[in-house]
Amino acid sequence: MKAAVWTGKDKIEVRELPIPEIRVEEALIRVCAAGVCATDYHIISGQLAIGRPPNVQGHEICGRIEKINSSRKDLSVGQRCVIATSIGCGKCAYCREGKQYLCKDSSEIGFYPHNGGYAEYVKVPVSCIVPIPDEVSDLAGSILESVVCPAESLMRVGIPFGSTVLVTGAGAAALGYIAVAKALGAGKIISLVRREEKARLVLRFGADEAVDSSKVGNVEEEILSRTGGEGADVVIETTGAPAIISACPFYCKKGGRIVQYGIPADGDTVTVPVKRLVTGEIAVYGTVGNTKAWYPLIEMIKSGRLNVEKMVTHTFRIEEIDRAFDLYRNHDKSLIKAVILFDGEQGK
Repeated sequence: MKAAVWTGKDKIEVRELPIPEIRVEEALIRVCAAGVCATDYHIISGQLAIGRPPNVQGHEICGRIEKINSSRKDLSVGQRCVIATSIGCGKCAYCREGKQYLCKDSSEIGFYPHNGGYAEYVKVPVSCIVPIPDEVSDLAGSILESVVCPAESLMRVGIPFGSTVLVTGAGAAALGYIAVAKALGAGKIISLVRREEKARLVLRFGADEAVDSSKVGNVEEEILSRTGGEGADVVIETTGAPAIISACPFYCKKGGRIVQYGIPADGDTVTVPVKRLVTGEIAVYGTVGNTKAWYPLIEMIKSGRLNVEKMVTHTFRIEEIDRAFDLYRNHDKSLIKAVILFDGEQGK
């Protein structure tokens, strides 16, 4: 099979590898499409020290079951599916709660030592397989993993019907948060961005208002003016920028909630306004998991309440995967999500 192998810093090689052999309670998935995540680029380029080469990356996977060795009754050969990539020990308290991503022995398909979806076939535990209906296209399925974490955090934190939500940033995660918050009943979504073209983008993806920080003298005053002087009910931080993280408590109303998704770079220092958090009774939620949101998210897509496929801006064949990473290297402004297509599909 063809696979894109991470061989060293900023090096990807398309090689022929053996098709994986499956064991009990495993399945072989023929990959139809695989989303290209910024995290993979950061690992391959040496910006994130996760795993080591050689390894096949790719943790956003849509495919069909090619072989299966399991007693699980809802799965069969030929069935379309997406892959919930977190793997835990299956025995600890976190795993029993469905939070295997917090397990001390957790691992993930697409991160060393597990090969991922930048290949024609990938081996997965059957517990990771999530069947999808025809209403979820291969393109939508291939980037579903990038939307699941936002969806899970909002299901956990809650979006009160009619509430005001502030989302910082305009990347793929921010757009996912906007779409999911809208589907969950947010009354008004305000996006905080830093360029006019980003303001246009978030409005196109469902934000009701956009605040361009490059054109506003005092961002806090501007946000308060748009929220009745109180701040947003829920603030969602996706950028990881220390200055924005520090400012979010002042964008949030008293008794409100902050969802912290963005991660600062190693070595960054973040100032936390503890007094504002304490006196305002503002709750801060870190978010990294996704296991409980797959089926609800699929139902939202099936019902037409959510369209994630429109986030795909570029597609490539496996032989062209380095072109996909070039979009990150060159900070291409047109990129939202890139997808590697298999089954003979042509890239663009």
